[in-house]
Amino acid sequence: MKDESQTTPSILFIVLVFCILVIADRASELSAILLTIVRLIQTFELSIQSDIPTLVRSLNGFLQTVTWQSEPIQTLTNQMLLRGELRPQDFRSAPSWARLKCLMIVASTNVSVIVPTWNEGKCLGKCLSSLKRQSLKDNFEVIVVDGGSTDRTVEIAGEYADRVLVAPDRPVGAARNLGASMSKGDILAFIDADTIASKNWLKTSLESFDSNPMAVGVTGPTIPYEGSRVDEGMYKFARWAQQVSLRLGFPHVAGFNCAYRKDAFWRAGGFDEERELSEDVMLSLKIRKQGRVLFNDKMVAYTSLRRINQCGYPYLTTYYAINAMTLLLFGRNMGYPKIR
Repeated sequence: MKDESQTTPSILFIVLVFCILVIADRASELSAILLTIVRLIQTFELSIQSDIPTLVRSLNGFLQTVTWQSEPIQTLTNQMLLRGELRPQDFRSAPSWARLKCLMIVASTNVSVIVPTWNEGKCLGKCLSSLKRQSLKDNFEVIVVDGGSTDRTVEIAGEYADRVLVAPDRPVGAARNLGASMSKGDILAFIDADTIASKNWLKTSLESFDSNPMAVGVTGPTIPYEGSRVDEGMYKFARWAQQVSLRLGFPHVAGFNCAYRKDAFWRAGGFDEERELSEDVMLSLKIRKQGRVLFNDKMVAYTSLRRINQCGYPYLTTYYAINAMTLLLFGRNMGYPKIR
């Protein structure tokens, strides 16, 4: 009797070949075919241990997007223009090598991690090192957006990040948006320079999107590192309050531990570039209209207590409460004190 473990990959391979033939018949552009083949291969590899119906549903959903005007092709065009690999003309007239290069780069990058910085020389190394140690080894890039640091921040970023952008005197929301506009991934993950990602931070965020087609965003627990029991208790309470807000349909997602689908992120307008505080909360409230914002207990990030150590809980609690009232009553927010 033939081994079932050998039969399943064979059947999946036949399904894969069939889908490629269907796409070749439907798509009139070589670029669309190449992109589809690459992503189908990725889907096949990720679905070897899954059941056939699950794989077929996944492939069928992707087939619906394979047209010249589809978002993936338009995204490729925009990215080639930004990198200077293509003049402002029709994508069809681009050299084959340029199209193939862009297609392969984008198709192999699923997640873009964006880290805003400003004089973070003391913390940034730990943050970026944690991203290099992720259990998800491939398919992600790290983009650092610096706000005009005068210390070694940019130098340190260059040792770890795939790309370092310098944009002085921008609020954190604008910096994150800039990184997102230059990203290649379908998922945008955000973390701050004074925050350390757990080993499975990226992997669990992707799992949330894969298992929940209606999900547009995901966040997870934030734990203070090098904190006391009091600090742990305060953050545990904040985590409980955050989960309650999610269940009530009013997500309160911190910008230093979250991930969003790129298409939903831009439809929501990205982060508010005029706000210095609560720009992350406002985004989560806007993006909820497009789908679910999830809380994954395994998407853990460890954050610095420097702001609490310098200002104390009473001051910060009062400050954030006043800011919340100002935001609700007048639509404005207070400034964000820079502490390093």
